[in-house]
Amino acid sequence: MNKSVKSLLLLSGLALIAGCTSTKKIQRNLNSKSHSMAYLMDSKISDVKNNINVALDTIYFNSNIISDTSIVKKKKSWFIPLVVVYVWHAQLDCSQGKSMFTENIPEFLRYSMMDEVKRSGNFSIDTLNYPDYTVELSIDELKTEGPYISSGFFYFALYAYGYSYSDVAGPAISKLDVSYRLKRGDQVVCSNSFHSQKITRQINRKYTNLNILQQDYAASMVEAVSYNFKNVIELITNDINSYISNKV
Repeated sequence: MNKSVKSLLLLSGLALIAGCTSTKKIQRNLNSKSHSMAYLMDSKISDVKNNINVALDTIYFNSNIISDTSIVKKKKSWFIPLVVVYVWHAQLDCSQGKSMFTENIPEFLRYSMMDEVKRSGNFSIDTLNYPDYTVELSIDELKTEGPYISSGFFYFALYAYGYSYSDVAGPAISKLDVSYRLKRGDQVVCSNSFHSQKITRQINRKYTNLNILQQDYAASMVEAVSYNFKNVIELITNDINSYISNKV
């Protein structure tokens, strides 16, 4: 086997390695680091607190609505090996798992709701004394999914060669549904359900290290979930505010 053939085979092998973004590797990188949802407190502070105590009771969360780890599945791909040029394109679907979150999800909802009520509620959160009302929360949907696309080409001509690749992450769509029931004793006096959706920005800038791109993608998904939790918590707090204001 002459030197040119050896070089061609070597470079072809490098092209295959560069061109095939491993599904398992991306999945491993998405799961390699957890990120905090970090609830942002920027709502309008309530100046008046009514003499109403509400206890935050049960939070219902079916853990099966989100997988334990993030999952990456190949949607479609193609690879064209020519004499001196290789071209590839792969599209993957990435689904968020619990492994992306630093916090326990229902506990994050509980403590974020309590902090929000202390800030913008016109009632008080009280779990120690006898409350006037209790509120139950239910996380009914929690889903974040988005594409990951890897494409590029490799060429070889005699002793010259070159390649180009581009990995693009997102945009991911994050959806959250949370419902609540406000109870006085055993009677449900008010209930509602709120939906929030957030679309992340597509990450399409050039990365020398694709591991960082994939971890940044995971972080953007968590930020979208954090936005959705903040949104529905404020909506629930305002809804309960309206009910209580009409009762005092």
